[in-house]
Amino acid sequence: MNSTMFNIKGVFLIYFEILLILRAVGPYLLLPHIVDTVFFWSAGFVGLLIIFIDFIITIKDKKIKKYDIYLILFVLVMFISSIVNIKYGIFGNIKLLMWQVIFFFLVFQFAKDYGYNRWFKITEKVLVLSWFVIILISLSMFITKYGLKIPIQYKYYPVRIGWLGNRLFGIFTDPNFGAVTSIIVIFIGVKDLIKNNSSKMFKIFTYFNILLQFLFVVLSGSRTAEITLLTLVFLFIFFVASQSKKVIDSDKFKRYLFSFCLSVIASVICLGAIFITEKAVVYLPAAYSNVKKETPKKAEKEIKGKEETSLVRPDTESGDVSNRRFQLWSSTIEIAKKSPLVGGSPAYYIQFAHDKVPYTLMGQDNLTAHNLIFLVLAGTGGLGVFVFFVFLVKSIVKAMIYCFNSSTILKKDSIFYSIIFSAGICLSSLFITELVLVSTIGTFIFWLSIGLIYNKKAEI
Repeated sequence: MNSTMFNIKGVFLIYFEILLILRAVGPYLLLPHIVDTVFFWSAGFVGLLIIFIDFIITIKDKKIKKYDIYLILFVLVMFISSIVNIKYGIFGNIKLLMWQVIFFFLVFQFAKDYGYNRWFKITEKVLVLSWFVIILISLSMFITKYGLKIPIQYKYYPVRIGWLGNRLFGIFTDPNFGAVTSIIVIFIGVKDLIKNNSSKMFKIFTYFNILLQFLFVVLSGSRTAEITLLTLVFLFIFFVASQSKKVIDSDKFKRYLFSFCLSVIASVICLGAIFITEKAVVYLPAAYSNVKKETPKKAEKEIKGKEETSLVRPDTESGDVSNRRFQLWSSTIEIAKKSPLVGGSPAYYIQFAHDKVPYTLMGQDNLTAHNLIFLVLAGTGGLGVFVFFVFLVKSIVKAMIYCFNSSTILKKDSIFYSIIFSAGICLSSLFITELVLVSTIGTFIFWLSIGLIYNKKAEI
C-alpha cells in the first residue's frame, strides 16, 4: 500500500464528504453562489489530480485491470451524450462528468482498493456527528413550529426551512434525502452498539441519536424513507437471524423460513412504531407551548389546539399517489424515443424535453426524473441504462453471495453493513434522484459502501 497516496485520498474523502453535507443544508444555499462554486470546483480539480496521479501509478505497477470496465463505459456514454446534445449546454455536463469520475474512480475505488480502514471509520463519524447536530436543530423547529420559505434565483424550489406543509424540512434542502441518510446513521449506530467497543457515554449518545434520527424520519413525511427503513429492517433481521445459534444447524429451508418470519415480524413492529410515533409527536408543539404559558387556562386551550399539528401532507391528498412521478417517468420515455441510444444529455435532458417533447410534464416544467432508471434513461439513453445496470446487477449478485455464504458474523461485519447502506440508498433512488448524474451525500455513501463489496476481503 502506498501510504502517501492512501492518506491523500483519505483526507480528500473527508473534505468532499463535508462539502456534500453542507450542500444538503438549506442555509448553505443562501450563501453567494460563488462560495459553492469555489468550494466544489477546487474539490473537483484536486480530485481529478489525485485520480490522474493514481492512474499513472497504476499503469507503472501494471494494475490497470483494477478499474471497473462498466464504470469506464458509463463515463464514456455520458461523454458521447454530452457531445451529441452539445447545443443544450456544455458547462453542466463538464461538471457532471467531473463528479461522476470522482465518485467512480476515487470514492468507489478507494473502498475497493483499501477496504474498511481508518479513513472509512472517520467518514462514518463525520456523518453521524453532522447528522446529530442537523437533526437536533431540525427537531427544535418542529417543536416551535418554525418555518419559512426563501426564494433563490438559481433554484427551482425556494429554500424551505423548518415545519412547512405538515412535514419537517428542518434545515435540509430536501427532507427525503435527509431522512434516508438518517436511516443510514441509525444503522451505523446499530453497528457500533453491537460491536460493543465503545464507552458507556458513547453508547448513551448512540441510543439518543438513533431516537432522534427515527423521529426525523417520521416527521419528514418521507414515504421514500419509510419504505427504505422497513426494507432495511427486513434485510438486516433476515440475514442476522439466519446465523442464529438456534437455527444455524438446521437445514437451509427451515433456517431461511425462520429468518423470513422473524423479518416480517420485525418490519411490522417497525411499522407499528412509526404509526405510534406519528400519533404521539403531534402533542410536542402543544406541550412546548404549554411550558411557556403563564396561566392554566391558556395551557388548556393550547392542548385543545393539538389538532393544528398534523402530519397529513396536503400535496398527497390530490389522489395522485406518485406525486406526479408517473408523469415525469412518462416524460423520460418520450425523451428516449427521440434519442434512444444516448438520451437527451446528462445535465440538460430537461432542456432537451422542452425542445423535443414540449407536450410532456418535463417539457413544460423543470422537474427532474425522480427515479434512477428513468434518470439514466433520460440522461444517457439505452446505452447508459444497459451499461450501468449490468454493473448494478453484478453488484447485487456479489452482495447476495456474500450475505448468504459469508462465514463471518454478519451483525459485526463492516462489509455487511456497507451492503445494507448501499441497498438503502439504491432503494431510495427509485423515488428520488441518487447514485449517478447527481452529487449528493447519499451518492457518496453509496459509492463508498459498494466499493467495499468489491474489496478482496469481500470475496467468497
